[in-house]
Amino acid sequence: MADRAIREPVLFDVADFREFLETRPSEERWELIEGLPMQSAAPRIGHQRIASNFERHLNAALRSRRPEWHADREIGIEVSPDSPYRPEPGVTVIDTDIDTERNFTDRFHLVMEVPSASDRGRILASKLRFYRDHPPNRCIVIVDQDAVAVTIHERDAADLWAVRVLRSAGDVIEFAGLGLICTVGDLYENTHLDPRRAAPTRSSQDR
Repeated sequence: MADRAIREPVLFDVADFREFLETRPSEERWELIEGLPMQSAAPRIGHQRIASNFERHLNAALRSRRPEWHADREIGIEVSPDSPYRPEPGVTVIDTDIDTERNFTDRFHLVMEVPSASDRGRILASKLRFYRDHPPNRCIVIVDQDAVAVTIHERDAADLWAVRVLRSAGDVIEFAGLGLICTVGDLYENTHLDPRRAAPTRSSQDR
C-alpha cells in the first residue's frame, strides 16, 4: 500500500494574516490563533449587549480611577508582525493616547471574551495562554452567554494568576487598582439572562 503524504497546515504569522485578510470580504470577521486563520460566526444580540454593558461600566470606572486607560470593542491585538496570534476580544483595555488611526493594538491591560460554543475548549485555552503571556496584561474576563457565570483571571503582585468564578447576579466585579466595576447582573442587562426581567406570566389557557 503506497504511503500517502500528510500535508501539514500552512501556519501564518500576523504579516501573512494581514495579506490573507485583503482577499476576504470586509464584512467577514477573522482571528489568527496558533497560526491558523479562524472565521468567527456572526455574534448573537445577547453577546453584543453583554460586551456593550461591560464596556460602558468599565469606562465609567476608568474615567475616574485610571484615565490613561480606555476600554474599546473588538480591537485586533498584534504584539509583533511574526506572532502567530491576532485575536479580537469583545472588549480590550488599551492606552487612551494610542494612535486612533490604527486598527490594532500591540499593548493591552485587560481583555474580555464572550465565547461562543465553537470558541470554547482548545481555542479558548490557547487565547488564555496568549493573554497571560503579555506582561502588561493584568486581567482576563470570560463571560458566559448561555448562563449567568463570569470567570475572572487576575495577575497578582507576585506575577501569579488567580482565578475566581462568579455565578450570582449580585456578585461584585472588581479588579485590583480599579475597584468596583459593576455586578454580574449588570453585565446581562437587556438580555434573556437579565435577572431584573420579570418572569412571563401564564395565561389561564396555559394553566
